[in-house]
Amino acid sequence: MIKTYSVEGMTCTVCSTGIERNVGKILGINSVEVSLLLKQMTVDFDETIAHEAQIIKVVESLGYQILKGDNQDKYSQAKKIKKRFLFSLIFLIPLLYFSMGAMVGLPTFGKHIDFAIQFVLATIIIIINFNFYKNGIKAVIGLSPNMDTLVSLGSFSAYVYSVVVSVMLYLGKTVYHTFFEASAMVLTLVTLGKWLEELSKVKTGDAIDKLSKLMPKTATILKDGKMLTVLTSEIQVGDTVILRAGDYAPIDGVVVEGTANVDKSVITGESLPEEVKVDDFISSGSIIKEGFLMVDAIQIGQDTMFSKIVEIVKKAGASKAPIQQIADKVSNVFVPVVTLIAIVTFILWLIFSKDLYSAFNYGISVLVISCPCALGLATPVAIMASTGLGASKGVLFKDAKTLQNACKINCVLLDKTATITVGEPKVIDFINLSNKTDLEVFSIVSCLETKSSHPLAQSVIDFCGQSNLVVEDYRYLLGYGIKGVVEKTNYYLGNKELLPKNVVDKKEFVEEDKFLGKTVIYFSDDKELLAVFAVADYLKEDSADAIKEIKALGIETVMITGDNSIVARSVAEQVGIEKFEAKVLPQDKFSIVEKYKENGRFVAMVGDGINDSPALKGANVGIAMGTGTDIAIDSSDIVIANGSLKGVVDAIKISKKSVKIIKENLFWAFFYNVIAIPIAAGVFSFVGLHFTPI
Repeated sequence: MIKTYSVEGMTCTVCSTGIERNVGKILGINSVEVSLLLKQMTVDFDETIAHEAQIIKVVESLGYQILKGDNQDKYSQAKKIKKRFLFSLIFLIPLLYFSMGAMVGLPTFGKHIDFAIQFVLATIIIIINFNFYKNGIKAVIGLSPNMDTLVSLGSFSAYVYSVVVSVMLYLGKTVYHTFFEASAMVLTLVTLGKWLEELSKVKTGDAIDKLSKLMPKTATILKDGKMLTVLTSEIQVGDTVILRAGDYAPIDGVVVEGTANVDKSVITGESLPEEVKVDDFISSGSIIKEGFLMVDAIQIGQDTMFSKIVEIVKKAGASKAPIQQIADKVSNVFVPVVTLIAIVTFILWLIFSKDLYSAFNYGISVLVISCPCALGLATPVAIMASTGLGASKGVLFKDAKTLQNACKINCVLLDKTATITVGEPKVIDFINLSNKTDLEVFSIVSCLETKSSHPLAQSVIDFCGQSNLVVEDYRYLLGYGIKGVVEKTNYYLGNKELLPKNVVDKKEFVEEDKFLGKTVIYFSDDKELLAVFAVADYLKEDSADAIKEIKALGIETVMITGDNSIVARSVAEQVGIEKFEAKVLPQDKFSIVEKYKENGRFVAMVGDGINDSPALKGANVGIAMGTGTDIAIDSSDIVIANGSLKGVVDAIKISKKSVKIIKENLFWAFFYNVIAIPIAAGVFSFVGLHFTPI
């Protein structure tokens, strides 16, 4: 059984890895993955051995809370922390007055009363922030000490020391300065930091959250001739959904009535609306800008394209990049090491300075200045932000490992059909050699093609338009073309071998070199060649620009196609690719990927078809066109939702930027702790550089 739980109370990856480690020890647990930013724990367990109650008990024993139900207010934790901070601040201000007022000449009541007031105010602030102590102790018991452990240890040490000093004052002993204000201010300022941190984490997931909230809760359907408003979850396959201007499509379906301008940017990242009409497909998440549509539902609920995209983005944001393992390992030993450093600092200062106040000052400073949260958040925040950014551009990273690895790509292998080209044949050249008008030729040709099931027939009909003529004695000759009689005249439409010999033998016959890289369709009667059509798959609008950008990144580009070398060379030259592999069988694409990998390339394979899936799997990074087959999409690491090669450029650039930011984050997190902890411990006090806990 795989189940997802909402977890409250985590602050950094020290918390999430602690939960993973402890839950993973339960007998019957196959795997456990905790997402800090999504506040979720996904557990794969054998329900005959492990029980939910056990899992929940372990998580709660560490000081975290399992929320019941799927609906959680993402701001709830931030609201609680904000309230704690504001209440703490209210009591901290008078506390600072009574602890430091005398230093600047403000009137106070003398040490005896001042210490008593400080004790009361500090105690109230500790009670307000008691969660630090509760969670810190639970984390230690669970052998997963975290930031709360350090904060509570530092604050409590200062508080207990100050209480002892206050008691000594009342017993008439010589007293040192107390740390009541430090104890309280540490809790207050760390609470402020946690509040800002929580807001940052919430904001990081905004792109995903916005995606999730796009689905309307209700929709209008047509049932038995009546329009009914129903919950989106109640829509069934086959229901007719009515969409008006401003509506989001809650289903994937086919338009059965109406026309509209539709914004598909949520799915494709393209901002320009498209016109949608009867028989066109519309995907969930699309917005009706203008018009009216009636759509028959084909996919509903979790099976829709939109739901799959949200799920991909969520999983990617929750996954861990390989680079994060370094931070996780350091974070796991960070708290015990810092605690040990604090104890050693206290002992050494006590031995060499014989000053209890200085020893406490430096020991507590070490505890409160160290920051495992910076290390813990360095990677997941960047991962979540990057996957969200990718989704907004129609680039779907399936996991954090892919996001990290895409920056290493130095060779892109590109399938031709439906990747560089549209994947639909189109008439791109036409020559009329007869005395007939173009419209007369088009009418006869369209009439002949209407009965054909050949793959190129529809492209010819699209070019010529519909015809009112009737063909008689229609014959389709496999491998040659069509013969038929239209208005008592024999016509031939197909390759050169189909035409009458006397037509082919004429000197004025069109030379095929003019149509290199294209499929030529000849049209003649019994006497002469009447017209020539050249059909070819055509380039996507931005393929050439995208390949130029890929090359500008210093990445080698190679085209792979099953077409002959003439067609391959023609397409390669048009888009600016120098190297291509032609006449490649489906099973050979995987071998080509392996060949480039063996030559030291970090290979990305870009494709869309079933025949591309082995190569997509075998590449270092498999990139599937979202307009392709489900098998290709399932086999890939990155999905380009709009099917544009520009998405490949975006994916590589996002990866490079993300990895750069992660490395910067980790550097500053390490650098801060490496520099700040020695200063806090008083290592540089001989040159006057030191900190107080505040």
